[in-house]
Amino acid sequence: MGIRDKVEQLCARMHDTPQYDTQGAVLFVDLEKRETQRKYLPLDVLRTYLGGRGANMYLLYNLLQDGREALDPEVPLIFGAGTLTGDMPAATRGNFTSRSPESDAILDTNGGDYFPSFVKRHGYDHIVLYGQAPQWTLLRIAHEEVQFLDATPYVGLDNLDLPGAIERDFECTERKDMALARITTAGENLALCSGIMGGIKAIWARGGGGAKMGSLRLKAIMMHGKPDEAPKVAELKAHNKVIGKKITSTSVIKNALKQVGTPFLYKPSRVLGALGTLNNQKTAWHETLDADNFDPYRPGMDGCFKCPVHCRNLNDMTPEGKGGWGSAALKGLKGNASYDKAQADVEHGKERTYNGIHNDGKFDQYDKGDGPEYVTVGKFGPMIGLKEPEHVLRLNNILNDLGLDSASTGSSIAWAMELWQRGIIDASHTGGLDLSWGNYETVEKLLFMTAKREGFGDTIADSTRAVERGKYPAEALDYRMAVKGLFQSDPHDARILKAFALGLSVATRGMDHLRNRVTLEINARINDDAPFKTELYGGTVAAEPNRYDGKEFAVRRCENTFAVGDSVGMCRFNTKLFNSPTTPDCGDFATQLTTATALEFTGEQLNEIGRNITGLERLINFRLGLRAKDDTLPKRWFEEEIEVGPFKGEKVDRKEFEAMKARFYEVTGLNAEGVPKADWHERLAAATTGFSVRVDLPHALPGAPEKAVVIDEPVANVVALRDALARRLPEAREALNDHSWNIAVNGHMVLAGERDAALRSGDRVAFVPIIAGG
Repeated sequence: MGIRDKVEQLCARMHDTPQYDTQGAVLFVDLEKRETQRKYLPLDVLRTYLGGRGANMYLLYNLLQDGREALDPEVPLIFGAGTLTGDMPAATRGNFTSRSPESDAILDTNGGDYFPSFVKRHGYDHIVLYGQAPQWTLLRIAHEEVQFLDATPYVGLDNLDLPGAIERDFECTERKDMALARITTAGENLALCSGIMGGIKAIWARGGGGAKMGSLRLKAIMMHGKPDEAPKVAELKAHNKVIGKKITSTSVIKNALKQVGTPFLYKPSRVLGALGTLNNQKTAWHETLDADNFDPYRPGMDGCFKCPVHCRNLNDMTPEGKGGWGSAALKGLKGNASYDKAQADVEHGKERTYNGIHNDGKFDQYDKGDGPEYVTVGKFGPMIGLKEPEHVLRLNNILNDLGLDSASTGSSIAWAMELWQRGIIDASHTGGLDLSWGNYETVEKLLFMTAKREGFGDTIADSTRAVERGKYPAEALDYRMAVKGLFQSDPHDARILKAFALGLSVATRGMDHLRNRVTLEINARINDDAPFKTELYGGTVAAEPNRYDGKEFAVRRCENTFAVGDSVGMCRFNTKLFNSPTTPDCGDFATQLTTATALEFTGEQLNEIGRNITGLERLINFRLGLRAKDDTLPKRWFEEEIEVGPFKGEKVDRKEFEAMKARFYEVTGLNAEGVPKADWHERLAAATTGFSVRVDLPHALPGAPEKAVVIDEPVANVVALRDALARRLPEAREALNDHSWNIAVNGHMVLAGERDAALRSGDRVAFVPIIAGG
């Protein structure tokens, strides 16, 4: 069954009209045939998965064909705006979802700026893209009007030039009457570390979305025309004021995010001794990259669609540039100093010294821009051996133009640099490039080479798959800081922080902190208040960050909350548990969902919906071949102790880690292979595919530790069921073909005519060993 058959099958279960107040349409876009159709998701999807990320997973689960490679145009790329995107303070986000060409898992990447809100206000909740366009295409959407336009004139343009060309040709202005999701040359060239840009800095970064969009020959999606007013703005207003006050009065937002942005996190990570350095060989780095050292080049802040926070720090190193915004904002804030309170009073007094990257008084377009975020500071500072803020700022601006994910690109370069250090690769592999730590000239050159897949840039562009694609020998995998084939997203070294470590191992899209990071594990006030911490996480969690006890409860609650946040469109930094215990939570989201949809929601229901979302993601990953063994950590963290800081000597104990992971599976409702247990799977199937047949086995099989499997794709008869089982459990194929096992359907043995043995949703099938004797 091809993608178009899958789409038609799914559309037959959808509706022609909205099913609740404020619901937008799902726009199905066949890029090859240049055809579209609109449908509306059933109510069960909202009640089980909400919108945004959650409903994207529903769509992907139904449309994904087993065995298709990620860049196959038959594998859809799905955009989803959150259910409350554009309607609630700081709810500016949306997700691109597919199979990842970079990792072994799902592609699911979250971003903001203006595009998600424009999509929602133009009348759409989701855009499902499939088929390869016959030529490079610009998809123009203006409310009901959809056009497939020739994008050939825009091919080869990167992020700084493309929006201007669109604005000129269509007489519009980005962020006013146009929003644009686009790829750069990196996406055109299928660089696996390329993202989808949504603004000058905004990026859907993780998992290779730029390459996926490029594989469809889709250069950009343009939402053309001013967005409509929120349909229930008056009804939402009262509690939106409550939410807005929660956000803007929170200390970390008021004193840090609004003043200097996410780089404030660098100092506490450094002081704790938990800063990934030189590809995680070390855990400490120079104070030169503390946030106040960027003050001289920070002219102000920017933000997403109607967001009250404005957490995006701007930069300007040109002679005309202003600076000083946020100067001294962090002085005296003890929380920012973490385990060394005296650090709160340290100011570096950094002077504005930049005179061009070659100190020759020459400046160019990369000497000003948006950012950097903490991730970029970490990945292009300590991870690759750079210590000057000016170097980080310039590389950040180049990354923004080239549309490269700073997490994966920085990690890919750091991996290469360690391989160079160890003699595993040399100048014969790099085309003469010197990959010594801290070699700024090489790094800048490599970014442009990566976007074009030129020379050694082709290896960096292959990201975590460089060994698989024959660029490095197999021994290089020992130094790859990745889980499920995705490089670590943030610069934290989690050997100390056991909840962080658990979260990175079980995160559904790979080694990514934004799925479930328990940031408050380093908050002393919370750690010292056991009853409050228990209430916060729904279970008893050890106070010490380096203990393993109860960390499963913290990760579980964070994972639920963040999945809900993504699905309503809320920014992670303004969501409870990510940086604060007082920012908006599932209860706040429930209040606004009830108002927006005229359906009843509670915070407790949303917590369960968050679990459903990650449960479905795990079922998709299982179909992609992932098992419990893939919920792990890099070898280095198990075998090498950290050497500095208040927790010197820490590493992750394998036995304790596996026990903690097993407890996480249990509190989540997962079986020993890390997927929803059969009873839960049946409930998810009812809302997802509308079909389930439970198969009971005589004993546990590889991939089926419960002695039960749920087949949730429609199968007409026992022959089709056998085929589905073989695809879902390839490791158990031999056992499932055991001729000594008969099949019983609803208690009735099928001794012949399996093709005529019809199956219906809800049937129970059992494999029964033949009993023979004489």
